[in-house]
Amino acid sequence: MRVKCHKPTSLSHLTRSIILLGISLISLTGSLTAEPQAEDKAQVKAQPTEKINVLIVDGFSNHDWEFTTKHTRELLSASGRFEVDVSTAPSKKHPKGDKGPNPWDSWNPAFSQYDVVIQNSNSYGNRPTWPAAVQKNLEQYVKQGGGLLILHSANNAFPQWPEYNQMIGLGWRDKNFGPSITIGDDQQIIKVPTGEGGSTGHGVKLNTLLTRIGDHPIHRDQPRQWMAAELEIYFYPRGPAENITILSYAREPKTKLNFPTEWTVKYGQGRVYASTYGHSWHKNPLSDGMRCIAFHTSLIRASEWLATGDTTSPLPANFPDDQAIQLAP
Repeated sequence: MRVKCHKPTSLSHLTRSIILLGISLISLTGSLTAEPQAEDKAQVKAQPTEKINVLIVDGFSNHDWEFTTKHTRELLSASGRFEVDVSTAPSKKHPKGDKGPNPWDSWNPAFSQYDVVIQNSNSYGNRPTWPAAVQKNLEQYVKQGGGLLILHSANNAFPQWPEYNQMIGLGWRDKNFGPSITIGDDQQIIKVPTGEGGSTGHGVKLNTLLTRIGDHPIHRDQPRQWMAAELEIYFYPRGPAENITILSYAREPKTKLNFPTEWTVKYGQGRVYASTYGHSWHKNPLSDGMRCIAFHTSLIRASEWLATGDTTSPLPANFPDDQAIQLAP
């Protein structure tokens, strides 16, 4: 279902750009960091009564994108902090020789109408790629201060789109695509050169111990370690790995190495958040991974941070510790 509902944002991108340009930032172009950048600490607080306008973009994926969108929309709406719309792309490429209207010609989401865009489509498996005009619009939106959340398998998408790779920082890519990142037990960020290690993959979903790095607003009041339910730990995620801040990591059982589980990317004046939370498969859409309180908390807080530079959402009383997962009903 495609929803056409264009609302004015509570904070225009021009205003947000002026605010960001007025803040003294530390430029980390081409660098890696384990600590939040100065921009992360420059809190641009929205009033608690202001709604954050969110657009979820979906339409195709090897995962259960329809349930993922429904669940994500419900979680954000229930928090009382967000107004959420959905833009659903055509699910198939336009057949060659088809003389009928091309549905892709009329699909062009109004990104600039929103504070945050949640990317929930995945081209993996010979699925469609967004039209060039839509790609350019997303690039401009983020460069000018928009917030972009890469939801689980969306980091598998669009490997041939250079700026998308820059925006997501790390994705599901071949070992020759670009560098990867591991994290030492001393929390030192280690860059794995292109071609070394392996291609991106994951083992079975596990109840996983996550460790956070630094004190990012998304993790405010969280313990240093907590359990996440049925998480896929991506080994050797790869990409440009530029302007990236690693927020948390987990030890991958097969390689016995620590790999990122949450990270942010600075792209122009905009912010991007990506994680491996939020796995939903067709045979079991409402998995423990989707019921995970750690996932719910990160989704709400990351969406708010992308829009405002800070979080006001309190830590749930049942947020997990380092001993056991916590699940919503």
